[in-house]
Amino acid sequence: MNEAEGAAPRLREGWLRRAARRIGSDVAEVYRRGGKGVLAAPLIAAIAILPEAAQHVVEIKLGMFQSREVFRALSNDPSRWAFGYAKIAGFVIAMLAYARFHALGSVRAALMIRPLPLLKTMALVGLTAAVSAGLARVGTMTGSAVLNGVTGAVSLVLQSGLMLLIVATLIEDRTLDWRAAFTTHLPSAALLTLYLLVAFAPAQLLHMANHWLALGRPAPIVWGLMTFDALSVGLLAALVGAAMMVGVRARITWRGWVARCTEPSSGPVRRPFREHRGNLRARDRGRRGRPGCKRFSCGSINARRR
Repeated sequence: MNEAEGAAPRLREGWLRRAARRIGSDVAEVYRRGGKGVLAAPLIAAIAILPEAAQHVVEIKLGMFQSREVFRALSNDPSRWAFGYAKIAGFVIAMLAYARFHALGSVRAALMIRPLPLLKTMALVGLTAAVSAGLARVGTMTGSAVLNGVTGAVSLVLQSGLMLLIVATLIEDRTLDWRAAFTTHLPSAALLTLYLLVAFAPAQLLHMANHWLALGRPAPIVWGLMTFDALSVGLLAALVGAAMMVGVRARITWRGWVARCTEPSSGPVRRPFREHRGNLRARDRGRRGRPGCKRFSCGSINARRR
C-alpha cells in the first residue's frame, strides 16, 4: 500500500521533469532559430527595421527625447503616428514571414504565400480580433468582476485555439483542424501562447528600456540607442516568428506529449505539411502508421496513442 501511495507522486515528478526539459529545449530552439533567422534572412528583418528606423528619425527631429514630459506630450503627434502605423504593419508582416521562413527554410517560399492560405489567415486574424473585442465588451457591460473574469478566461482560451489555427494555416499545416485545435490539441494552443510570451516579453522590455535610456541624453547617444532599437525590432520579429513555428510543431494533447518530429531539410518546399489521409485515419484509430514524420509534417506524428 505504501509503495502504491508513493508511486503516484514519483510519476508526477517524473512527468514534470520531462515537461520542464521539453519546454526548456523548445525555448532554446526559439532563441536559436530567432538569432539565426536575422542573419539568414535580413530581407525579412528589414521589413520591420526600416519603418521603425524612420519613426525614430521623426521622433528625434521632433525633440521627443529631450525629457520624459516632452516625450509624453508629443507621443500622439500626427507625423509620428504616420510612421507608427507603417511600423506596426511592417512588424506584423515580418513576424508572419519569419514563421513561414522557419518552417519552409527559404526566404522566397516565406514571402511567396499562395492566395488561399493568405485569405484564410486574414480571416482567422479578423475573427480573433472580433472575439477578443466582443468578449471584452460583454465583460465591461456586465459590471460584475466575476463575469468579467469568466469572459476574460473564455476569451483567452478561444484566442489561444485561434492562434494555433492561424499559425497552422499560415505555414500550410493541413493536419490541424478546428475540432483538434479546441479539443485534443488545446494544450498545444496553451504551449504556443507560452512560447510567444517568452519570445516577446524580454525583447519588448529591451525595446522599452532603449527609449527610457535615451531620454535627456546627448544627440549622438540618442541616435546610437535608436539605431540599436530599430535593429532589436528585427530580432523581435524573428523571435516571435520562431516561437510560432516551434509552438505549432510542439504538439501536446491531454494524454501527454506527442513524439518530436525530425528536423526538416533545407530548401524550398512545394507542398508543405500535406499528409496522406490514410495515415491520419490509422493514427486516429490508435494504430502505428509510417515510421517517422513526413517532410515538415510535424502534425502527422505516427506515435502510438496511449
